[in-house]
Amino acid sequence: MKGLTLLSLIFLLSLKTSGQNFEWKTGFHGFFDNREYFNEYTDPQTIFGSRLFTEAGFALNDYHRFKAGLNFLYEFGSKGDLIAPDITMYYNGQSKYINFFIGAFPRRDIIQHPLILLNDTLEYFRPNVEGMFLEFKTGWGYHNIWIDWTGRQTDTKRETFLIGGEGMISKGVFLYKHNFIIYHRASLAIPIPGDHIRDNGGLTASLGVNLSSIIPADSLIITSGVAVSYDRLRNVYDFNFPAGWLNNFRLSHKGVGINGLYYSGNNHILLYGEGFYKSKHYGRVDLFYESQNFHIVRGKLQFSFHFIPGEINTSQSFTIYLSLDGKRRINRGTN
Repeated sequence: MKGLTLLSLIFLLSLKTSGQNFEWKTGFHGFFDNREYFNEYTDPQTIFGSRLFTEAGFALNDYHRFKAGLNFLYEFGSKGDLIAPDITMYYNGQSKYINFFIGAFPRRDIIQHPLILLNDTLEYFRPNVEGMFLEFKTGWGYHNIWIDWTGRQTDTKRETFLIGGEGMISKGVFLYKHNFIIYHRASLAIPIPGDHIRDNGGLTASLGVNLSSIIPADSLIITSGVAVSYDRLRNVYDFNFPAGWLNNFRLSHKGVGINGLYYSGNNHILLYGEGFYKSKHYGRVDLFYESQNFHIVRGKLQFSFHFIPGEINTSQSFTIYLSLDGKRRINRGTN
């Protein structure tokens, strides 16, 4: 109750301004993702569709914003099988050191994790986080933690949620970074015989160098570290903790780039992660071109090669993200 009272007081104090800004944002997200997978760990599929999103609200001052809107998916070839739009509705509070969200807010550009922990289909099919996000920022790094409530318990639906976090510290060219995911899958309100609660999650931690400032290219980042996961099905099997070594590099210049990754270690079962990490050895190379120098339109074309023992799989993707926004001052006088 004290926390709710404090939040209400902040809200009331923020109203005592000479005016507010009406802010709006609308846009389009188109995607084609063709996955030519022929292995025991992942399923082949083609994801082809588009999203239309819009949101609007008020900036009470430089620190407090309230937004609401809709995010609608149309997956090509599914005419007649329309999916209800995702509801966007959130509060965002910002200061020099803190960024806070509560509500149903866009995932894009806010939550970013390695694919071993969170697969990249979430942006296609679950564009909003429904929960909270809190980030602390300093001159040397940041740390955030968030919760995404993915299922409210009913007689026919499980209670499920994700908790995650990311932190980074940088000094000169050196950097340290970690990410973690906790997934909890509970039972239905009416228990099913033989059903069990599941706990699943993982952690990555790495050291590296950011050489972007000392080479004749826009970006070069190299990291190496550990990946650990856990999985438990209560009353069936206890916790196990597979671990391995994860190495990454990224080189880009003028929008053209290459990502490289190699994992070696125990096989992981991460329910929200990329399936290739069920293999004890996995390598990946992404060749891409991305245009992010434009405020309105961002596009990316990528060709990927996936290497597991005895197999080479490929995937190709093209995405385009268009966003328009604006604001208008509303003068209300001094309260």
